[in-house]
Amino acid sequence: MGFFLSTLGFGIFSLLCFILAVFIYFRLLIAVYTFKKLPKWIYTLGHIQITKRPVHLDDITDKPALIEASVFMLCIILVDIIATVINYFKLHNIGKAIFSCLQMQFPIIIAAIILSGITKPLIRFLIPSYRTKYSYSTTNALDVLMFFASFAFTFFISIAGIPAKPVNVQLAGTNVIIGSTKASVLLDNGFTFKEKNADSEIINTRSDHFYYGEYLELYLGDKSFGHVCVTPTWKDFDELKNCTVTLFKATTDDTDLSAVKINNVSLTDLELNDFENKDLTDIFSLHLIDYDEMKGPYYFVLTLQTHDYSLWKRYRIEADFNSDNSLSNYTVMAQHTIWE
Repeated sequence: MGFFLSTLGFGIFSLLCFILAVFIYFRLLIAVYTFKKLPKWIYTLGHIQITKRPVHLDDITDKPALIEASVFMLCIILVDIIATVINYFKLHNIGKAIFSCLQMQFPIIIAAIILSGITKPLIRFLIPSYRTKYSYSTTNALDVLMFFASFAFTFFISIAGIPAKPVNVQLAGTNVIIGSTKASVLLDNGFTFKEKNADSEIINTRSDHFYYGEYLELYLGDKSFGHVCVTPTWKDFDELKNCTVTLFKATTDDTDLSAVKINNVSLTDLELNDFENKDLTDIFSLHLIDYDEMKGPYYFVLTLQTHDYSLWKRYRIEADFNSDNSLSNYTVMAQHTIWE
């Protein structure tokens, strides 16, 4: 839980800094055109310096101050666009290019600060009416806020990554979103859990990184539908009906594979040859930005969301075959630090 809260804290801090920077920019815009001064706290914030070399800053609100602030915001947009275009030509995928750009926000803001500093003398030279000898605290306030926002955001996204779309498992027509669906959904659709009822207490011992809560066999009538992990969501114990399904495992011995689908793909339609010759993303028709595939002689794993799962859930689809090419098991799971 501590990792979850600390990661969330970095994200919130980054968002607040960004919102405050945008707020200050629009307050400056309004102040210039209404001939008013900004609140004192904005000027005070603008006197924070991120370099060792002290610079005298002026608490002046005029059109040149607005122009410099606007140039800085435009520089951020320009550098982001350039970085995204470069990444697109390298990765040939717009989603991955944007994600890569998000991971580079701190160096991008540094580049924008340098670029805006270079353009200031140029603007003053080209537009005589806007020549000024002032160094504005308002512009520096934007620099400071975007500096800290980008630093926190870069740290945040390097830990958390981006959320992945959950994996949907269909069991005899019942949709089970691993990591989200409650056991009560299965109970309401006629499924039962071996030796458990809706009010049975489930305990999460937090002793494993893959199997959370209790590992139970699932039935529909007299037919076995594999095994699931049912996990208390935000605490160590809870009633079965309130628990989350965090893992599903199917084998040929205990599961009617003809009634099971993963992302609408029937398990009976898949063979070892499919996994050897195709990407798992193609097999399950997944269009992902952040993922990893591992292929062994008989073991195949698709990981969705490869960063730490302290904030967003990580999903895994596993296919394990025996040495005689027969199926051993299919496993779909979700991982999250709130269950560990």
